Amino acid sequence: MVEYVHQIKRFRREIRLFLVFNLFANIAIGVFALIYNLYLVSLSHREDFIGSYNAVYTLAMAGAALIMGPLIGRFGNWACLIYGTAVFLIASLVLALVHQSWVILATSVIAGGASAFVVVPVMPFLVEWARPETRSVAAAVTFSIQSLSATLGSLIGGWSPRLISTLLGVSPTGVTAYRLTLIAGVALGVLAIVPLWRMKHARGHRAGETGQALIVSEATPQRRTVRRHITMFVLAGLILSIGSGAVVPFYNVYLASIGAGPSQIGLIYALAGIVAAIVGLGAPAIGRRFGPLGAEALLRLLPVPFFLVLPLVPGLGLALIAHIVRMTAVSVAWPINSTFISELLPSRARANAFSLRSGVWNLGYAAASLLAGQLIVAAGYNAIFIIFALSQAGSTAVFTGYFSRVRQHAAAQATAQAEPATPAVP
Repeated sequence: MVEYVHQIKRFRREIRLFLVFNLFANIAIGVFALIYNLYLVSLSHREDFIGSYNAVYTLAMAGAALIMGPLIGRFGNWACLIYGTAVFLIASLVLALVHQSWVILATSVIAGGASAFVVVPVMPFLVEWARPETRSVAAAVTFSIQSLSATLGSLIGGWSPRLISTLLGVSPTGVTAYRLTLIAGVALGVLAIVPLWRMKHARGHRAGETGQALIVSEATPQRRTVRRHITMFVLAGLILSIGSGAVVPFYNVYLASIGAGPSQIGLIYALAGIVAAIVGLGAPAIGRRFGPLGAEALLRLLPVPFFLVLPLVPGLGLALIAHIVRMTAVSVAWPINSTFISELLPSRARANAFSLRSGVWNLGYAAASLLAGQLIVAAGYNAIFIIFALSQAGSTAVFTGYFSRVRQHAAAQATAQAEPATPAVP
């Protein structure tokens, strides 16, 4: 822990400000993630429309994410972050105020597209500005802060409707309480712009201009190999996104369907976020203990048994445990996964890799969300839990299977180069 704190103290000023940005941005995202689906239900929309909304949102995010690589290369991570955050907050405010279906769907296109500018540059920014020796710690702290801020967002989102109900005499599950909660979330999100604006050195910088952690060694993989690595990285993300898209957008609605109120849902999300934030700080140690691929397999498969049992034993207790395990696994796995890929790929390929991964991820997430909404209305929630389990297992098999062979091949090459040449026979 002492060494951990020592490395945090060595963070560049831009990284420290970036962590503050992540805190406030994800508080706003946490409020919306918890409340907005419930807000749609209060407007008399069903799960099929919720699925459509999430599908449109994530499709727009996917489309924007696919062009983020060139945009980051041209304008830099800072410009994408600050302008994307501003547009995202404006669109979120509109979503909190409107109730017409077509306006919600139209605005979700803008909000989804802008969110790509907030999400995709995260890892490229960390790689660019974090010192090589602190990069894994910076990634772990970033994802832990995201979990912590989502926790705060869940608490604010869960308890604000009850507070508003007490102050204004309205229903805690009515349109007014949910709407004012969403507006409060947007107001907190505005504070995320302040640390971005204070990044003097990051302004005007394009990816790769810092000279840190972007040096391509003589052993840089050939272009064909790099493309193969990116393809498998993206494919594993696509398979994983199907399970996430089937479950995540509807989980708060599922909790409400089995008897949880807004405050209980908020506490469930908050508790999961706290556990994820604490355990997530151990991502570098877990990566070293099991290796990046072993840790990836363990963490991706860990939630599977809980979601397979959930259809058989439905209840808030098991639903809470399943959510905590899933959130914690994600919080630990993502920094390990992202750092592994960042170190495997040359500098010029990193932004494109994360851009493609995010774009394809959101395409799969959108399609799964759309279909899952229809499936829930027709057959209930049990099927989506099975889809989630299959998705986790399939993604794990693709990612660890391919990259374990890559590492074995690299190790064999290193061993062959290290062996002394056989002396010639006179």
